[in-house]
Amino acid sequence: MSGRRLPHAVRAALAIAAVWGVLALAPAVAAGLQVTPTSLTLPVRKSADGLWLSNTGSTSLQAQVRVFRWVQENGEERFEPTRALAVSPPMLELVPGARQLLRVIRLGAPPAAEESYRLIVDELPPGDQDRPAGLQFVLRYSVPVFLAPTGDAIIAPDLRAQLDFDGAHARLSVHNRGGQHAQLADLTFVDAQGSRHAIAPGLLGYALAGQRMRWPLAASAELLRGPGTLKARINGESTERTLALDPPAR
Repeated sequence: MSGRRLPHAVRAALAIAAVWGVLALAPAVAAGLQVTPTSLTLPVRKSADGLWLSNTGSTSLQAQVRVFRWVQENGEERFEPTRALAVSPPMLELVPGARQLLRVIRLGAPPAAEESYRLIVDELPPGDQDRPAGLQFVLRYSVPVFLAPTGDAIIAPDLRAQLDFDGAHARLSVHNRGGQHAQLADLTFVDAQGSRHAIAPGLLGYALAGQRMRWPLAASAELLRGPGTLKARINGESTERTLALDPPAR
């Protein structure tokens, strides 16, 4: 994959499988690229940290690594080229069972406010002569990277939510007025009778510090228009939080 800009409104998925090749009758072959951990925060006192890339498959693989500034604007995500971070090595090859430390390096001073980036790790398709018969999966990992800020400001998310409706469809907008990103998961609506309705099990997405993000919801607008509260788990906390709801936009 080439180019300096990723497609508009890329979702904050941690591992996205992109399929290439032609579907055949032979069994599918699973790619073996793995990345750990699944997110990284670079503290003020450190100018570099690392991720591990490993090959759990049975054939050698090559990967390309790029880093982009991660911005949320008008409720959508945008990735921009950046020179604030570097990665080493940007290209690598892993034989079966091998591991490689990938260094993420801050090139300047720590920021005054938390900054957000995405590390894109693309497994490259093998040459035609090495391609096995059947369906081949080529993995892409999109890893959040955050730069912790300097100063004594309180580093915590401060969330305000808003539900908007378009006929039978509902959308959730979250404005993070705080100084730290918020990862939202296990979104649940608790109605006036105390019954719980799972709206978005698992990861919903991120609301970055000082920015606003919007998601379409699969739940019916009729349910969400009724009295109740929205709850979610923030940044992996075991206890869910109630999201403060502003009136719908008119």
